[in-house]
Amino acid sequence: MASGLLVMVELPVAKRPVSRNPAVMRYEPSTNLLRLVLLLSGSRMGLTLDEMATQLEVGRRTVERLRDQLTILFPGLTYSDDDSRVRRWRLPQGVLPPVPPTPSALATLEGLARDLSTQGDSARAADLRDAAASLRALLPPARLRQAEPDIEALMRAEGSAAHPGPRLKLDRAMMTEIRAAILGFRKLELTYRPAEPRAPGRRVICPYGVLYGRRAYLVAHTETGEEMRLWRLDRISDVSALEENFPAQEFDLASYAARSFGVFQEAPQDVVLRFSSGAANDAAEWVFHPNQTMEPQEDGTLIVQFRCGGMLELSWHLFTWGREVKICEPDGLVELMREWRGMEAEMAE
Repeated sequence: MASGLLVMVELPVAKRPVSRNPAVMRYEPSTNLLRLVLLLSGSRMGLTLDEMATQLEVGRRTVERLRDQLTILFPGLTYSDDDSRVRRWRLPQGVLPPVPPTPSALATLEGLARDLSTQGDSARAADLRDAAASLRALLPPARLRQAEPDIEALMRAEGSAAHPGPRLKLDRAMMTEIRAAILGFRKLELTYRPAEPRAPGRRVICPYGVLYGRRAYLVAHTETGEEMRLWRLDRISDVSALEENFPAQEFDLASYAARSFGVFQEAPQDVVLRFSSGAANDAAEWVFHPNQTMEPQEDGTLIVQFRCGGMLELSWHLFTWGREVKICEPDGLVELMREWRGMEAEMAE
């Protein structure tokens, strides 16, 4: 699976903006060094220099300097070349004692658990609460008492904005069965309730992954076919992982998801969008699709291009940009947007 690389250009020292908090800049190299130690200690396969740079959000030259410092501080730092002849670095387990979590990290986990629970995703919410409880157990009692007020204060101060959408129905018992089937390439028996007017029925399917979005979908094919289909998790019940395995085919969930905008799977098309000069800066901050390219124009507009399916769902999103976006391609998406704007005009009359 390909991974993106975020490269941050390091400006000359004289051109760097002055920090309002000098202590932040003074301790940033030390903080990155400690973070790198933790990352390398917690990685079984090790990390490449590019992966280190991505994790730390620094340039490659910076991470090379940090790596050189680690070779001095930790003689146990080792490396090996993988099948692609890419060098991976790691620190053996036991080099560091257990590192207690920070109040900020615990507040983040517990806050995300709260948000997922509100959305109806009780399965992943419970997993996050368990992870937070395990991390709390690493804190000595006195330190935990000191951290509790900070954790509580951060959770009160941070939250997620409400947005309309269906409430997920993901209980932990069902997700446990689904995950067991995915990990073991085991067939999954379940009751599926399709769209009306068809009645629910028992199915046996071969699961490969789960896609989360406005709704959650199981990606699987039937036991007699090979074409991947999306099965809405809120329509699934009475799930059990069977002992019977299925011959797994080569499948990349990220590539499968990238074929569409959202989860609708259809033949991909080339999409070309032009955002107005007034909306170009905002649009440049958006990830419309993993394979997108962006080209700022001399007149201040922004051209965004990508290839995907799911034109209906894409049109729903583009409608929220109003007249700030012009659809250049494909023609079908242009027509969909024309229909949405026509409906808007009728409702305004």
